Amino acid sequence: MSSTQPIILSICVPTYNRQFLLERNVTFHLDSFRRLGIPFEIVIVDDCSTDNTPAYIASISDNPEINAFRRVKNSGFVSNYSFAMQRARGRYAVFLGDDDLLIPEKVVEYVRLMEQDPALGVIQAPWMLVDGRNNANTDMGPFYRLPGPIRHSKGNFLSMLDMILNYHVFPEFMIIRRSVLAKAISSPTPFIFWAFLYTTRALEGGDIMFVPEPFARVTAVSDDPRQQQGNKECMFLWDTYRGGIEYLVSRAAQVNPFSPDEKVSLNARILKFMMMRQAVALRLHVEAGNWPEAYIMYHRMAAHEQMPLSPDAFGQICKLAGVVTAAREATEFSNEPIILDPMIETTTLNLLPQDIRARMTYPVEGGAKSQEPRAYLRFNPAFPENPGPKDGIFDIREYIAQFG
Repeated sequence: MSSTQPIILSICVPTYNRQFLLERNVTFHLDSFRRLGIPFEIVIVDDCSTDNTPAYIASISDNPEINAFRRVKNSGFVSNYSFAMQRARGRYAVFLGDDDLLIPEKVVEYVRLMEQDPALGVIQAPWMLVDGRNNANTDMGPFYRLPGPIRHSKGNFLSMLDMILNYHVFPEFMIIRRSVLAKAISSPTPFIFWAFLYTTRALEGGDIMFVPEPFARVTAVSDDPRQQQGNKECMFLWDTYRGGIEYLVSRAAQVNPFSPDEKVSLNARILKFMMMRQAVALRLHVEAGNWPEAYIMYHRMAAHEQMPLSPDAFGQICKLAGVVTAAREATEFSNEPIILDPMIETTTLNLLPQDIRARMTYPVEGGAKSQEPRAYLRFNPAFPENPGPKDGIFDIREYIAQFG
């Protein structure tokens, strides 16, 4: 890229402690967009990584397309996202996770469409979910589906609200005109999922078109032991989705107030949207062994939907929620391995989260007595036989009784 050429596209990549994935990301996009001949930059923002990320970024800083920054303190994903987007110098900007890859030809196609249509401030699209385990990188399908392109004129919040509720759309992946970006994206605001906030603001600055064909491939599952950002959001930030919808409803009502009947209908649609999201969160918590979280998710859903799980499934959640709560309190009592009652079977142990399992051990006959207080996780009232005066006894039956 010549230094005299105006930058057309900014690819904004926040990163933290994933040098190996960042390297794949940068190499792919440098090669692909150089080949396509579009003037571009890659904006990299390091959120205070402690691995080899700083050294890697330094090693590529001579590339004219690299525009890199390092935060002065770790601020988290959303703050890093907005910081990266605000550093964009191109006419258009696109956000991308460090473990994700754009579909370059689609990006260029959509950028050219925006070049031809000055009223178009944003193009949104679903993202292609990818299974990255064992380096397979297999496409799993788009995150949501649309019947065709759907355009919303500047300020038409009601139109976008209808589309989001009808097609269960999440407005996350956008190619945004920088003049619109400046008025739409900033540090995160509490109680609202960031994507709804930024997209609603962007609609004040220009038209938004949602297209059915993805321009990004996003890792849904991988061999990385850390939780994927998307899964983390689905599991723990689902309540902020309601905040996003309610914000959009409020903006729509400022333009066209809803009648009482319209409000009743709208609330039913919002509830349907949220029940689908809560069902996803419940499933992910069960898969992760987050049993106390699954227990609460069940009751949040049961307030609106009778018996979202079978009695047997809910009963298992209650029992395991008690076990996990007892086990977590035991791990916070002692730095020593937690001694398990032999009555607790390995099948139960295997249903607990990995960080808890790693702290557990069964008693060893004739083992040396630690001088430090020990924590015992018991089911049998006779266990342990001779606890020390400072040892902690965590009775699973008592904890299970809390989760009725």
